[in-house]
Amino acid sequence: MTNNANVSNISCEEAIDLIAMQLDKFAGDVERLALERHLKTCRHCFDRLEFEKLLKNRLTGMKIDISSEQLEGKIKALLNGFQ
Repeated sequence: MTNNANVSNISCEEAIDLIAMQLDKFAGDVERLALERHLKTCRHCFDRLEFEKLLKNRLTGMKIDISSEQLEGKIKALLNGFQ
């Protein structure tokens, strides 16, 4: 397990990148802990994580082709509205 003292503070921009990594299960222990620390103090990023979890779960449940460029553009526009 990683020592919390070794985890640096991160910016909102870094947190948003880590949110995607965590949702796709690519975040390591250090990244996960840094994100958790950030989310404890940043409501905006916490809300962003919750939104992206919900979006991913709904898209997965719908069994649609999420590779279409049109859908990708709509999703990016939604996510950009959160920044």
